[in-house]
Amino acid sequence: MTQQLLIAIAKSDDGWKADGKTASFRRWLGCVARNVVIKFMVRERKQITGQRGSDFLTALEATVDSSTDAKLIHQYEQERTLWAADRVRSEFPESSWRAFWETEVVGRPIAEVAKELGVSVGSVSMSRSRIFARIRAVIEEVLDEE
Repeated sequence: MTQQLLIAIAKSDDGWKADGKTASFRRWLGCVARNVVIKFMVRERKQITGQRGSDFLTALEATVDSSTDAKLIHQYEQERTLWAADRVRSEFPESSWRAFWETEVVGRPIAEVAKELGVSVGSVSMSRSRIFARIRAVIEEVLDEE
């Protein structure tokens, strides 16, 4: 995949244009890298490891999931969100973080978590909202730098 990334960069280096913002090259490079990774993952999923005749290949090709790209993009966005969440965790009190984590990541009901933490449902909702806003801001900062 590293070789494919370097080839993609070499082939598309004329595609980079400075846009006057800071880190425009890094932003462009991030886009190229993201596209190479997604294409690599799609290709890996479709790659055939053995041959068992043309009937088998035809049946196998018919089962290829057309939503693979959407799944990979969703997976990438989830990983990016978890990365940003890890970066902002220290900015919030532990109870706020637990309220966010338990309801959003673990998937527990808000009322249950609020009762466990000894806070109101509104407090849990407010914590979630503030943490989500901060996570979005960190992601935007990184995307702007790329």
